[in-house]
Parts: sequence; C-alpha cells; structure tokens
Amino acid sequence: MIGRPKNFDQQVALQAATDLFWRRGYTATSLDDLLGVMSLSKSSFYAEFKSKEALYRACLKEYQQMIVCHLDQVRSGASSLRDFLDAIFQEAIDDATSGDPKGCLIVNSAVEFGQHKTQFTEDVRVALEAIQTAFESAIQLAVRNGDFATTSSPKLLAKAITTLMSGVRTMIKGGMPPRDAKAVAQKVLDSILT
Repeated sequence: MIGRPKNFDQQVALQAATDLFWRRGYTATSLDDLLGVMSLSKSSFYAEFKSKEALYRACLKEYQQMIVCHLDQVRSGASSLRDFLDAIFQEAIDDATSGDPKGCLIVNSAVEFGQHKTQFTEDVRVALEAIQTAFESAIQLAVRNGDFATTSSPKLLAKAITTLMSGVRTMIKGGMPPRDAKAVAQKVLDSILT
C-alpha cells in the first residue's frame, strides 16, 4: 500500500521548527507551537519527524551544518585570521543590535541543558566540537600561510575562541551592551592571537 504523498516541504518545516526552538528553547516549545509554525497535522508530524526530541536533534544538526558552512565562507573571504575572527565576532554583535538577539542555537542548548545530562548532551557536544574544528582549521590554515605564528596548540586556541564566542553571545543575550561585548571580544582576541 502506498502512503499519501507529502503535501509539505520538509526543509521549510525543519527551518520553521529550528527558528522556533532557537527563539524559545526546547522546553518552552510545545508540540502545538511546532505544529502551528510547521503547518503540519499531528499525523504528518509524527510520520515525518517521529517525536519532538527527534525533531530537535534534526534541528541541531541542520543548524550545526549551517554554522560550519558559514564559518568556512567567511574564512575564505577574509584576508587574515584576525579579519576572519573580527568578522565573526562583529556578526555576533550585529545580531545583538538587530532587535531580535537569538544568540546561537547550540550555545542556547548548552545553557538550557548544561546543568543536567540530558538526551541532548551528546548532540550539543558534537555541535560545539564541529564549530571548534572550523576555528581550528582556520588557525591551521593561517599558520601554513604564514599569516599567524603560535607556540600554542591550534586546538586549544580554537577552544578558547569557541568559548569566547559562546560567552559573548550569552552575555549579549543577557543584556550586555554591544559596545562592551565588542571591547571584551577585542581584548581577549588580542591576548589569544599574540
């Protein structure tokens, strides 16, 4: 027996769910909220995504891939490692002044679930590691190209940059003025990159 054909775009539905989770978090997002933004019936939702938990995992994975791709694009257009990092941090600052500072879905998830081991702990760890790897690749490329010299481990520097980005985004979301966030980011980047 052949099932009914899908009458929705899975990618559009996934993006709508990602945006809602990004704004509200997992816990504060109800199934009814998801059905509304995704324009799905319960039966279509469960047939396609199985559960709210499975959908959230898919959203985290999709967001992770989008962020890593974006980091690679910005890196390829930057003239130096510092220009790349300045551009990425400026985007975080600009997000804060957009009137809708959502922060980062991965960081938001780490904050939401960080106090307890949950079904999403591994998903968040993998996503953060993917971002760290993108920063590490940028550092390694800068070293190979002679743009940056360091005696520190590129992996350790990438972890420091990821931690700084997470902290800046969290502080902005918590109300830190953007100019202060930018000054902090610049100061810490100066110390990391010298």
